[in-house]
Order: sequence, then C-alpha cells, then structure tokens
Amino acid sequence: MSARRNSDATMPSLRRAFRLNPVGTSLAYVGLAFAIVQAMGPVVWLITGSLKSRGEFYADPWSLPKAWLFRNYADAFVTARVGDYVLNSAIVVVLGLAILLVCAATTAYALARFAFPGRDAVLAVILMTMMVPPDVLTVPLFLTLRSLGLLGTFLGLAFIYAVGGFGMSVFLLRGYFAGVPAELEEAARLDGAGALRILWHVILPMSLPGFLSVVIIQAISMWNDLYLAFVFIRDPKMATVPLGLLNFFRRDSVNWPLLLAALAILTVPILVLYAAAQRRFIEGFTSGAVK
Repeated sequence: MSARRNSDATMPSLRRAFRLNPVGTSLAYVGLAFAIVQAMGPVVWLITGSLKSRGEFYADPWSLPKAWLFRNYADAFVTARVGDYVLNSAIVVVLGLAILLVCAATTAYALARFAFPGRDAVLAVILMTMMVPPDVLTVPLFLTLRSLGLLGTFLGLAFIYAVGGFGMSVFLLRGYFAGVPAELEEAARLDGAGALRILWHVILPMSLPGFLSVVIIQAISMWNDLYLAFVFIRDPKMATVPLGLLNFFRRDSVNWPLLLAALAILTVPILVLYAAAQRRFIEGFTSGAVK
C-alpha cells in the first residue's frame, strides 16, 4: 500500500515536469515515434512484401503491392510445407517444456524450501551453466545423444533444449517459490500432504505468473532455435521452423515473396500473443528475478 501511495504521489510531479518542459516532452514523443517506426517497420515490410509477385518484389521491394497476392500464403503452406515445420516445432517445444518444467520446478522448490549442506554451492553451479555457450558443448552433446540412440529424434532435441533453459528457469522459479508464505506449506503438511503434493497444489498456483513467464521465455527460445536443430536433426522431414525456412534459399535464387509469406505466418501470431501478454510477461520476469 505504501508503494502504491508513493507511486500516486509522484504522478502529479511527473505531469507538472512535462508541462514545464515542453521541449523535453516533444523530444520524448519524437523518440517514441522513432522507436515505434523502427520496431513496426520490418513487420509492415514483411507483410507487404509477402503479397507481391516475384517480379514485382525484385522491381521495387519497398513499394506497396499493386495486386494483393494472398496466394503466396497458400503456397507457403502447401509447396513450402510450413504446416509440417510448425507441427515439428510444436512437438519439440511441448516435449522440451514438459522435461524442463518438471526438473526446474522440483529443483527450485528444493533450493527455496529445504536446508541441506551445499545448497548455495548447488545453486551457484546451476547459475554458472547459464554462462556456457551451446557451441562449446556441441561435440559432447552430439556424442551423448548418439550413444543413447536419441540423435536425430525429437526427444533428443527436446532434452538439449531443456538442459539449455534449466539454469534460468531454476533462477526465476526459486525467487517466486521463496516468496510464498511458509504458513501455507505448514497447513498443507498438517493435512498430510507430501512435498510433491504441496508443490503442485500450493506452491505452483501461488507462483503462476512466474511459471507462465518461464513457459513463455523458454517456448520462444526453443521455437526460434536454428543452430541446435541444424546439428541434431538429421531427417529433412523432421525439420523445425527455423531449419525448414532454410529450404527457401536456393543456390540460384530466392523466392522472397514466398519466404516472407512463410515468415508472416510464423511471426505475426507470436507478436500478437506477446503484445496481449506483455504486461504479465514483464512483471513475471522482473518479479521472479528480484525476489
């Protein structure tokens, strides 16, 4: 309540400052307009370019289309097999999130609630994994997946994604779990609930914003990955979205309108989802980091 009162008290002073400094206000609006153009310009160019014919695009890639060719979107789905790439990526992301969330949630709960020797050292080691670039681990991971018989499979790639996002997920979830009142756990424990039941029925519902933030962050990271999918997926029929988009680049030429149509199909829904959940996404990310 005190923080809210302080915030309400500062709002009139901010308004007075803007009224007293019209030059600064104008510069602020100009900067915001520039940022909006810089952010939305590529999206507008992406959509307009996807509606042109191939000859019109090469003649003038920056103008508006003379004839709106929505056929490019149908061709992107049928000819370029964008639907197959989306399905493959969805399978990998779902598997990766399932593995990651189970391991990260249980680990974060143990680090937040249980006192055991070496707890801080375990947390430090987990956080240090966030500093290791995936390029360094490519050969060991390749050999490990091959020895386990998981090379070139969706499950093998999902395990790699889960390992890569484990450190950040534990870091965020641990902050949220530590903020849940211990009295709620004690009440559930008196009712006969075990550790896993408390985690599922008490901790996770109380930490839902942080949990959703982890899901969004890691899902976007897995969806956009090209390097690991290029290394560990061997069958072209199992290509994920970024890997499948490479098929648009031919040795002699590139069908840019078809490529832009495929990118629009894959990008615009994600932008709309992010814009709709932007506030919850940012609040969950920052709150879990500072708790």
